[in-house]
Amino acid sequence: MAYNITKLLSLVSLLLCLSFCTIGVIHARPPFACDPHNPITRGLKFCWVTVPIHVRVQDLIGRLTLQEKIRLLVNNAIAVPRLGIQGYEWCFPQVITTAASFNESLWQEIGRVVSDEARAMYNGGMAGLTYWSPNVNIFRDPRWGRGQETPGEDPVLAAKYAARYVKGLQGDGAGNRLKVAACCKHYTAYDLDNWNGVDRFHFNARVSKQDLVDTYDVPFKACVVEGNVASVMCSYNQVNGKPTCADPDLLKGTIRGQWRLNGYIVSDCDSVGVLYDEQHYTRTPEEAAADAIKAGLDLDCGPFLAIHTETAVRRGLVSELEINWALANTMTVQMRLGMFDGEPSAHQYGNLGPRDVCTPAPPTASP
Repeated sequence: MAYNITKLLSLVSLLLCLSFCTIGVIHARPPFACDPHNPITRGLKFCWVTVPIHVRVQDLIGRLTLQEKIRLLVNNAIAVPRLGIQGYEWCFPQVITTAASFNESLWQEIGRVVSDEARAMYNGGMAGLTYWSPNVNIFRDPRWGRGQETPGEDPVLAAKYAARYVKGLQGDGAGNRLKVAACCKHYTAYDLDNWNGVDRFHFNARVSKQDLVDTYDVPFKACVVEGNVASVMCSYNQVNGKPTCADPDLLKGTIRGQWRLNGYIVSDCDSVGVLYDEQHYTRTPEEAAADAIKAGLDLDCGPFLAIHTETAVRRGLVSELEINWALANTMTVQMRLGMFDGEPSAHQYGNLGPRDVCTPAPPTASP
């Protein structure tokens, strides 16, 4: 008898636990349209799944005001609370708008929200943990098509944004651990896509040493020194005649030497190929691969190094030891992320999961 009572109590406890867990999941996200728990929507025909879709559509349209209909013509469709309809999409404002708030705690909070969802997706096997963000180039010319991705033209503001957003993304993990790995891009003096016959692959930025230090490098230095960013991305362009991804003064000298980067340096996608194919900086692809690695590049976004590095080693253009150094930098970041620690649930951030994706928190963090 005692055994049966114990068994019954265990079953009741399990059911209560499951019900509380279910309630927690339900309340961790905004309800879908036609939430069956919402008394407002129960009597609305467009919520009846047994009714043909075209009938449901017409019923819904007939309930909308003209203003609501117009606001539903765009991708970020509004919510219609009186009909129990949630907004179709939300996102944080463009960086240049967020930066204009001059709200440093907001920048860090946005980074935290993004990294919460990133970790949650990773823990569910749906995404990685290296995020090539933020873009902190100086918005020098308003004709640049990607200027809205940046904090703007002010080096001081861009630097403050860079450091705080990176801190929000990477978290404050104990033991040098990372929540996600941020990446400050595109280093350096990069602010042109295509103008007057010159595109980003052939752009040579002629910059004085003073302007480089006082203007273009300021946000990147803040990323590394203050934000302790895990990665920096070199750009497509040349600076004073040298491709940034093959310039040891920039990569080894400044980023890793002066600023003491604790992480890896990655190329913009196909940048190493560009310095050979488009800029004709080297005579052979093997020389391009070797120059990039020897300059301090650790990771190539693209297939170029995978194709040409082995031949470069055989020809004595780059050593295996130099390759080991590059791998050490990338793998160190991966291990700081816990990617070699086995089951993510046991990790410092293993508690993040589906309930942390699309929560009510992000919209309230918007300025």
